[in-house]
Amino acid sequence: MGLFDLLNYKTLDFAFARVRGPIAGFSAREPIPRDSLDVVLVDVDDESWRLIPYSWPYPRDAVWARVVRNLTDAGARVIAFDMEFDVPDKKSNDLEELNRQGYDIEFHHGDDVLAEAIRYAQSKGTRIVLASKLVSEPTRMPPEYIQYPVDRLMAADPEPALINEIKDFDGTTRKYAMFYELHHEPGRWYLPLSLKALKEYHNVSDTTLPEIAPDRSVVHYGPYNIVSYGKSATFLVNFYGPPSGSSIPGEPAWKTYDRYPLSNVLDDAEFDLRYMEEDSDWMDFFKLDSDLYGFVGESPFLNKIVLIGVSVNVLLDVKTTPYYNYAGIQQLMPGVEYHANAVQTVVDGNYIKVAGGAIELNADSMLTNLLIISLLAFITFLLIERLSPVLGGLVVLVQILFFVDIALGFFTADFFWLPKLAGAYLLPRAWLEAAAAFFTIGTPAIGGSTFVPIVPGIAAIGLTYGSNVLYRFILEQRDKHFLKDTFGTYISPELIDQMYEEKQMPTLGGESGVRTAYFTDIASFSSFSEVLSASKLVELLNEYLTAMTDILLEYQGTLDKYEGDAIVAFFGAPIYFEDHPYRGLVVALKMQEMLGTLRDKWSSEGDKWPELVSGMRMRIGINTGDLVTGNMGSRTRMNYTMMGDVVNTAARLEASAKQYGIYVQTTVPTLELAGPDKFDWRFIDKVKVMGKSEAVEAVEIMAYKDELPEDLREMKDLYDEGMELYRNQQWDEAQAKFRASEKMEEVFPKRPTTPSKVYIERCDYFKENPPGDDWDGSWSLTAK
Repeated sequence: MGLFDLLNYKTLDFAFARVRGPIAGFSAREPIPRDSLDVVLVDVDDESWRLIPYSWPYPRDAVWARVVRNLTDAGARVIAFDMEFDVPDKKSNDLEELNRQGYDIEFHHGDDVLAEAIRYAQSKGTRIVLASKLVSEPTRMPPEYIQYPVDRLMAADPEPALINEIKDFDGTTRKYAMFYELHHEPGRWYLPLSLKALKEYHNVSDTTLPEIAPDRSVVHYGPYNIVSYGKSATFLVNFYGPPSGSSIPGEPAWKTYDRYPLSNVLDDAEFDLRYMEEDSDWMDFFKLDSDLYGFVGESPFLNKIVLIGVSVNVLLDVKTTPYYNYAGIQQLMPGVEYHANAVQTVVDGNYIKVAGGAIELNADSMLTNLLIISLLAFITFLLIERLSPVLGGLVVLVQILFFVDIALGFFTADFFWLPKLAGAYLLPRAWLEAAAAFFTIGTPAIGGSTFVPIVPGIAAIGLTYGSNVLYRFILEQRDKHFLKDTFGTYISPELIDQMYEEKQMPTLGGESGVRTAYFTDIASFSSFSEVLSASKLVELLNEYLTAMTDILLEYQGTLDKYEGDAIVAFFGAPIYFEDHPYRGLVVALKMQEMLGTLRDKWSSEGDKWPELVSGMRMRIGINTGDLVTGNMGSRTRMNYTMMGDVVNTAARLEASAKQYGIYVQTTVPTLELAGPDKFDWRFIDKVKVMGKSEAVEAVEIMAYKDELPEDLREMKDLYDEGMELYRNQQWDEAQAKFRASEKMEEVFPKRPTTPSKVYIERCDYFKENPPGDDWDGSWSLTAK
């Protein structure tokens, strides 16, 4: 037995206690009339334990013989004891021992008195069934035997019956044996207490034996056709409700069966109960030949099967049944009530059918379980095939709830039990009372309960969903690995994830579109190689390139390649985003900030680095326009890169920045796309770079908007005024402004020039070489 079977059994318990609930007694929703219940319980409960003036085991002459006679006089049809009389009466044994010691005490042996009561009952037409037990002792030969009542009782010819219990592997009692067979006596069947009581109830002949149907699904015995469980000699007990309950105030009394304390049955005119000054002689009102009969109604024992047992806790004859946790109360069922439920199940023909024949996963149930699994797995696949895991999970949850509702609906004959049960927990009490008829879960007709195991179905749904999610995950990881293998050295992992999520797979080959090209280069890098060893140069470059690349990837830039100290990159491919020009300019400023941090770090490291390192500067050229990106190269060796005139211009902008002494240079169209109001910038030139016939309007990105220091802002204002005069060919006035701004330009070692100085010299040139009235403001560079 495994987890699969355990969960199925627990589902059956849930169906009893939470879905269907009781089907007989006043606690039932649609109670079966009391007179249709053929079983009455008499038990040694807590009240009897207190009131009966004898200690346990009760003397058979004073107690049990009187019980038999009183129930016989009250019209009981069958009296069946769920307690063993397999040893002689203790009181009589004690008296015999005293006589052996020399006392001369006259007494009637308790077993003889009880035997005489049994004969009296049988003379009145009441049949007596006494408990016996199938015992197994491995060291005995034969190891199995029947432990009968003592010979004095058997001499009265009662009917012995077995009271053995069948427990499932989880310790819960759900099944009942139809007959027992000893290994050394094949073909001889011994009946359990319930069937023996019914045999006597219907006067079935001793020669009548149970007949097993050819398919072993039904056992015919007397007037009953008992539906077997899993083609075995057992059947599932259809428990009619929780334990009938205690007579003690405060403890639950469910009254599934009519139940009477043993003290009541003893209470007649000749028997005095303990602790009661004047008892009621209750039993005299129900003796058929009594003058008092009829004063309080008909005898509750008339023509009934009376089962006698114990429920008092100290005697420990209790069972764990599916109603163990009914109504939130843990309650064990007295053994006698276990037999009562078995009797009533057979009398009513109220058998529980199981889809597949067995709750366990075995050869008999395999086909049915496979059909359920296959059908639900197929339906689940159709439902979730095109859904996301989250939405698919919600659909699967609804599907499971629907399946559970339908499957257990066969047990209670109400296919809306689940919403009704949910409503009982979730809706206000007033609503429930107003719609009580709707929210009452239906009760199945006699024999109308079919248990459909839900564990295979839920497992099929869950495994199908889990397999689908796992399969998608594997495909996703495969696709992501492909993307990472192809682009992992160019773009950030986050961008790869975004590419996958948005299904924007790059086109192998070339893809044209508006993108932003990005070039960086360390100023005067050849000087570094002259003063640093190869290992130091590699260490420096690795630290520098790592820091800059991290910034690039943080803003979803794509790394094209490293060319020595240069970084070649672009924005907007393979994943396109509208703000790629803005990201390019932000990355440029972030890189310049990071370089400042690195310079401070290198300076703090003392003699590790020469002064040249702590003065490192980087030039950046950025240009936006139509270019081609894609995997380019040979079939065996490809590189994801960019091509186009826009790329060449970006490279020229980076190189030409040296001639102006600036470090972030871009074009006016790029700035306009990024947002001129987001940065502090100044116009540099309308320049025709080497290899280009068309002039490019270049600007310097100085800082984020409103983050430029005050002195540099004043410098920029003077510079902008000079630039306006320069465009109007007012050379002297422009030169004066440039001289003023030059004094405020940022000064640091190795800066080759400044834009202000460039224009001071340019004004001198145009004074001697006027450009003419048709001049468009452009300037041709003579070097890269």
